[in-house]
Amino acid sequence: MIKNILFLLGSLTSLNALADLSIADFENKNKAQSTNTYLLGLSAGLNTANKSLSANKQVPLYCYPPYLNLSIANYKEIISLGIQELSPDSPIKPSVDEILLKKLSALYPCGYN
Repeated sequence: MIKNILFLLGSLTSLNALADLSIADFENKNKAQSTNTYLLGLSAGLNTANKSLSANKQVPLYCYPPYLNLSIANYKEIISLGIQELSPDSPIKPSVDEILLKKLSALYPCGYN
């Protein structure tokens, strides 16, 4: 039983390690279908979390203008802008996930976030 629990924890930990897309991977594989698929999943997850927060009367992460539909190209541009704004001297490089969330919050504020 303990072996199974340890195996499960180890598996979850290794999956978590592969969960984020690094800046280097984004820049090197920007045109790859796997990057597009990753960004589709990331944006869908962020939008679902955002809608859930709003539905539960909590502060959303960001607020799109009405009828705005972002494409993969739009998300890539937002991420590229976020990468350009990073300090080159910073020893810690955020993941593409963190960059996208930060930029969406900055570009589409709700007035109280």
